[in-house]
Amino acid sequence: MNIHPIQWQAPQPLWGRFGADDQKRPAILRFATDDFMDQMLATLARDPARVDRLVARPESWRSPMNESADLIERTPVPLAVKDAKRGLFARKPRALVAATAHEADDPNAQGAARKLPLKLFQPAHQRFYLVASSLVCGIPGLPERALAPADGELVNFVIRRLLPAIPGQATDLREFAYVKDAQGARWQRVSMDADHGQAAFGEELLPVFPLAYQDETARGRKLWGGFVPVGRREEYIGATVDRSAPPAYASALRQALDIAEPARTPSKQARVAQFQMDVAEPWKNLIRSSLKFASSLGQKVKIGSEEEPAPTPAEPGKRKRVFDFNLAQQNTSWLILLDFADYLSAHLPDVWTAIESGTGGASLTPPPRKDLYNWLAQPAMPVGLRNALKANDGDPDVRPPLANLREALKAIRASGVREKLEAATLSYTAASKSDANAGWPPFHFVLAGVDTVGAAMGPYTSLPSLGIPTGEEFLRDPATPETFPAANDVDYLTALMGRALEATLEANAPPIPFALQMKNALAANVGDAGWFVIRFVHQRRDCGPLHAPLLSAPTQRFQLASFFDPDAPARPIRISLPLDTSPAGLRKYNKNAAFILSDMLCGQVQRAKGLGFIDLVLSVLPWPLHKDLDVGAGGPCKDGSLSIGMICSISIPIITICALIVLIIMISLLDLIFRWLPFFILCFPIPKFKGKS
Repeated sequence: MNIHPIQWQAPQPLWGRFGADDQKRPAILRFATDDFMDQMLATLARDPARVDRLVARPESWRSPMNESADLIERTPVPLAVKDAKRGLFARKPRALVAATAHEADDPNAQGAARKLPLKLFQPAHQRFYLVASSLVCGIPGLPERALAPADGELVNFVIRRLLPAIPGQATDLREFAYVKDAQGARWQRVSMDADHGQAAFGEELLPVFPLAYQDETARGRKLWGGFVPVGRREEYIGATVDRSAPPAYASALRQALDIAEPARTPSKQARVAQFQMDVAEPWKNLIRSSLKFASSLGQKVKIGSEEEPAPTPAEPGKRKRVFDFNLAQQNTSWLILLDFADYLSAHLPDVWTAIESGTGGASLTPPPRKDLYNWLAQPAMPVGLRNALKANDGDPDVRPPLANLREALKAIRASGVREKLEAATLSYTAASKSDANAGWPPFHFVLAGVDTVGAAMGPYTSLPSLGIPTGEEFLRDPATPETFPAANDVDYLTALMGRALEATLEANAPPIPFALQMKNALAANVGDAGWFVIRFVHQRRDCGPLHAPLLSAPTQRFQLASFFDPDAPARPIRISLPLDTSPAGLRKYNKNAAFILSDMLCGQVQRAKGLGFIDLVLSVLPWPLHKDLDVGAGGPCKDGSLSIGMICSISIPIITICALIVLIIMISLLDLIFRWLPFFILCFPIPKFKGKS
């Protein structure tokens, strides 16, 4: 029985016009209009040879590709005329097609010569890309291969990423397949040798569609096309990379028949990231705000050293500012402590049991858990910070400070404390701190504040210089300046937490944050230029490993442009603002945007309404020009005992005008730092363009 061999070739209209390399590879076709599918169908229907003008080339917004003629039949014409025009097109001589290249000289390079890469832009840039190929029988004439879906034949295409086999060796690029399974999405190395023309088990298969047309001899042909998902660029770039040896396709297919859940790699990364998001980073932000506030009082900001300012009596105005600031810090500290206690209860239940029962940590194993338990007894509030939580020296404690962090964690999870704290509708201020109905916890423990003389401090200032041992998996933030040693102790706590956790299958843990996945991916591929290729795939699903999938040759390699790529074209966007911006003109617009405000948000809006621009300016000025914002303790909108929300109806045109004016004001102010105003806006005058007719 004679079986025709199957081959993938370049799109048939380009045969004999491409070079030898491009003849066997799929072509990437570029479109610059939203009706790109109509353009593709019209090109195949009227003059298939013009596909050569659609082949993607390196371009930028300064030097775009030449646009192809619009062949869409806007007005129906008689079939005889249509066939006659097609015959004329078919008899025209066919020019050779220049070879595709992954980069070219930029004709509009400013300054030094520059290579322009073959970069695919996003639909937001008004660029669309189809990858096209012909599936043929490998006999003279290359006739079309008829697909038999009933026999389990499938056609798809895959995107492969080009990465070095060893990180840092950018010249030795290998293909990696985008695989999705129980371990998540990742780039899996296709082969350990240079043979990449094979399928990877579990590789993502992207859909294709047939495009039927007639060639220049009126013979029926079929082109297989697929839409290149450039918009998924961040998903692709942010996926992890697996450079280990891939499993053989046949053996992986046999394992897929096993219904058992595939094994996952134990890890602790997600739980450590959760601790950083819920506890460590909010705590460090409290420390930063304390440093900034102390600086506004004219104090030195170095913490935990001999350079702390000498105690001097605080002026009455400063004392009130310090008192109000510490109350706000305490409000946030309670919530961080609650998240901290919940974290220990969920992920280190034995440590939490020792804290809650008070039995001690002697029985804790492994040793890192005992180290964590002992460390939690060290952070204690300094005396100066305790006194700063009083309006005046000698005042009694409204809420007694607890001895250490361990006791604070235990107290925040006491019966009824969580419910009252999370149900509170007021802010913790001088007016509400004595309110028995406000629901505040019955203790003080500020994680970062300012003492009575204006020096930033907290439970960390009494600790010895800890430092994090080198070689640990969880190191301190390298962006932490040396004048911020308090954050080092919080990072040390993160390291203790990481060592106390055991590598598991991340039960009860949230997914790893995308930012962390991106960090790991970028760290593993430093200097990666982000090259990709596309291959078409033909497979017989019912044959299993007896007939391996047939892959085409790779397309020319390309990059995927980011949303803010400097070479990207800009989609034209027109926003027509109201012409008559006088009160008489703007009153005519319908207020059709409705905002629904709860009673709490209503109260916060009412607090903000009483503020003016001068109040905002004075609130950020240093002493003695500083003036605190008088917003009170807040609370929901009420009419007696009835809570009241609001529905506010607003005019969209006026919102747009205000947004434009505020944007220009903010850009003008930020220009003092960034100096970007000359590149921000360009205005052209329109003569006789009046607002009022």
